[in-house]
This record gives sequence, C-alpha cells and structure tokens, in this order.
Amino acid sequence: MADSLNICGVAVYLSPHAGADVAAKIRALPGVELHASSGEGRLAATIVDTPGSMAIDQIAAIHRLPGVVAASLIFHAVDEPDGESEPCQDDSCKDNSCEDNAACCARAGHEGGAGMPIQ
Repeated sequence: MADSLNICGVAVYLSPHAGADVAAKIRALPGVELHASSGEGRLAATIVDTPGSMAIDQIAAIHRLPGVVAASLIFHAVDEPDGESEPCQDDSCKDNSCEDNAACCARAGHEGGAGMPIQ
C-alpha cells in the first residue's frame, strides 16, 4: 500500500548579499528540488516528505540558512494514491451545491471535487 505524497511549493527570497552557495545548500536538503531562479534573489522550490524528514522541517531549515530572508509556502497539496482515499461520509456536495464547496468537495474520492484546489 503506497503512502500519500505531501507536496509544498515554496518561494525562497535571498538577501542581495547571499553567497552563491545558498542555492546549493537548499538543493542538498532531503526532498527539496529547485525549479527556477529569478536572478534577483528569488527561487522556486518544491519540497516533499521523505522517509527521514518532513517537508515542514525542510522549510524551517531553509529559513535558518544564512542569506535567506524568507521561505514562503505558496502551494500545498496531499496527493492520495488512487483507490485508497476515504469516501465522503455525506452526499450533500455531490452536485457542488454546498455553501463551502472548497472544503466539502475537495475531499479525496469525492465526485466532482477531488482535484479542485482549496481557495
């Protein structure tokens, strides 16, 4: 049975005086991938849980690195393996008519909302 995948999208802001090695230190953290750099001290990263570390711990580690001004969570999702999610316990949102559509229809395994982002 596969585990769910915790995925965090993080914007990292560096000091203008940050050393060139800061990106390498971030990239070396478990579960961290750097995807883009603005050249103006901004990096885009994804961070996932690994067997030995949680994504939240890696975000905190990035915050503590010298030269990092901030690491802001800009996206979060939990990707459930197919067929292993718990079905919705009530049918009040099957037609997407409930008041809090994002909260009730974004539950994994619930028709019409499993892939919708929470706003």
